[in-house]
Amino acid sequence: MLTSVVSAIVVSYVLSRSVETIPPRPILVVSIVLGASTTFVLRRSTPERGSLGAVLGVVVTILAWLSWRAWPDLLPLGGESDLTHHLQLVGYIEQHWRLPSDPGAFTQIGNMVNYTPGVHLLAAMAGAWTGTDGLHTIQSILAALVALKAAVLFLIVRRILPRDGPRALPSICSVLLLFLPYDFFIGSFMHFSFLAQVASEAFAVAMWWALVLWDEHPAGRAAVLFAIAGTGAFLTWPIWIGPPVLVLMIVILARKELPRATRIRHAALALGPIAAVAVLHTIGRIQATEIVTTGGAVFRPSVARIGWVFLVLSVAGLWLAIRDRAYRITVLVLGAIAVQTVGLFVAARAGGADTPYLAIKMVHLALYPLAACGALALAAMSRWAPLWPAQGSGPVVSAFRRSLRRLKPAPTKDVLLAQSVALVLMLALAADVTRELSSIRPRPPAITEDLFRAGAWARTHVQPACVEYLVPQDATSYWLHFAVLGNPSVQPPGTLPPVLVFRDAVARWITGTSLPFAIADLRAVPRDVREELDVLARFSNAVVARRRGASSCPPR
Repeated sequence: MLTSVVSAIVVSYVLSRSVETIPPRPILVVSIVLGASTTFVLRRSTPERGSLGAVLGVVVTILAWLSWRAWPDLLPLGGESDLTHHLQLVGYIEQHWRLPSDPGAFTQIGNMVNYTPGVHLLAAMAGAWTGTDGLHTIQSILAALVALKAAVLFLIVRRILPRDGPRALPSICSVLLLFLPYDFFIGSFMHFSFLAQVASEAFAVAMWWALVLWDEHPAGRAAVLFAIAGTGAFLTWPIWIGPPVLVLMIVILARKELPRATRIRHAALALGPIAAVAVLHTIGRIQATEIVTTGGAVFRPSVARIGWVFLVLSVAGLWLAIRDRAYRITVLVLGAIAVQTVGLFVAARAGGADTPYLAIKMVHLALYPLAACGALALAAMSRWAPLWPAQGSGPVVSAFRRSLRRLKPAPTKDVLLAQSVALVLMLALAADVTRELSSIRPRPPAITEDLFRAGAWARTHVQPACVEYLVPQDATSYWLHFAVLGNPSVQPPGTLPPVLVFRDAVARWITGTSLPFAIADLRAVPRDVREELDVLARFSNAVVARRRGASSCPPR
């Protein structure tokens, strides 16, 4: 799946820079063929067969849960302005079947002309493949990538946990741990609409997986897997590229027992494709790199957002991981994330940014190796369980301290007891996750099918610049105005800005100073406003209406 997804992104991106239009259906065939071929070539680097059922279980369970949350319309559930901006780029691709490059594109979608378009290309092409559109596919794409990165985390943890103790159950715990810092895992796209960032996390976690494979058995196949994931990460959200690349350079330089030519070849295989797409994307967009010096709206990490259980387990596991050779790559990834965080913080402060936006965002990526460390702590607890005999605690405490010093405890004699403890720990963690998820009250979605249909009708039947938005959420007005009706993001000088605040739009309608048309949610508008609506088209509770009486549409 990973190789097919990346193939679709890379092929469509390269074609967009060399031909006039992107052909979605031929790209589907090419991506399937390339994905199948790469899977066949890399088959020796895939996980052991015993984990296939668990991997499928993780993917199916998370994908089903995320789909249930968005059912039945499967539309994006976020409501921040970022969602509208992403949908603008998706809409531009669908309208032109090429990436934005001309000056008119900047007027239409603003700074999104310079955005890395990986997830947007996927959404637009998936809409063409399924006969819908990018709006109706992007939620499912994000859900699939979230399920995929959780499954890859499971594979990483299963691979690096000690083989003389429980591995499957602690590996499942690493996935469960992701749900405790909800805002950083699910909320980041279901609420805050960090779509490109979340999609790129799947590729970054796959790069970490490739590093684990290469460190265990240095081979060109693992380097190729790193390159595939890295090109996908760069073309989707390139901020995540830094830590895995830094770790790759460290481990290649550290493996002095390998011939220099071998290390150079593996480095070229891993980094060459990433460098190629980086150069291709940067041509003509060098000014976009200034983003590292800017600020932005972002929620800050806190104990309340991350949770004590996640923090305690991850810190304890990190303490153990530092002393475990198998966890070396995970520790290095965390260290590289810390290094990049400091660099981004310094760059933001040097640029005068009030909020070190990208530095704070690095917490999202750190979540995954920290969850792996938490799984190590749980695995250690289950391995230490047989050391607690019924008689006295003196010898047990002594053995426990010795095991902490050496990391590796005495060999587990009672495998059944260790597995039972691991099962109890997993069930306790699952109960905590269930409690956490049940306490979250999702807000009403800003995007609905009825309002989308109303907006699509208005775009072709009335003047898009002459529409008011009588809808309860300001985020819905923002989405309708820019992403659905297609009004330009950059307003010409001397024009009036749109009114996107619900109470202001209602006041204008009541006082007779509004624009002639409106998209309205009949459940939200007051009765005296409904009495002034001549409905032109109705889609359940959403309508497109004309104002009764005289009205005009001044320049906008």
